[in-house]
Amino acid sequence: MSVANIEIRDLPEQLTVVIRHWITMQEVGRIPGWLGETFGAIQRGGLTPAGVPFLRTLSMDINGMDVEVGWPVATPFAGDGEIHASSLPAGPAAVATYYGPYDGIASAYAAVQTWCADHGREVAGPPWESYFTDSNGEPDQSKWRTDVHFPVRE
Repeated sequence: MSVANIEIRDLPEQLTVVIRHWITMQEVGRIPGWLGETFGAIQRGGLTPAGVPFLRTLSMDINGMDVEVGWPVATPFAGDGEIHASSLPAGPAAVATYYGPYDGIASAYAAVQTWCADHGREVAGPPWESYFTDSNGEPDQSKWRTDVHFPVRE
């Protein structure tokens, strides 16, 4: 497991197609299925993904977390049952590139939060993870790349 770097990126608003659920840590294994469901809805809607899949944690407490799971798209999405349009926010974000298994991703979150404190940045919204590696196609977990984004302000 390693955090390769942390940098500030100025991100444009990104339209997304998501499914939103409140989950416990024991339900994290459902995320790949939701990615498949949102991908199917994108295809049924005549769209194609405009990037890699993601998970955004809208809120979290001791009982679980409120998450959006989905894909970025280039054009608006009309909706398909419980799958709906959303967006990732525009603006500066502290982004860590993490390599390793998903169960070690907390180290990237901690690294970004420490970096923000050390560099006078305040977290300004819910974080999200972007998954660059298909875990089904790459058995070596040390090669799995995930970018962790935290919207920030000075």
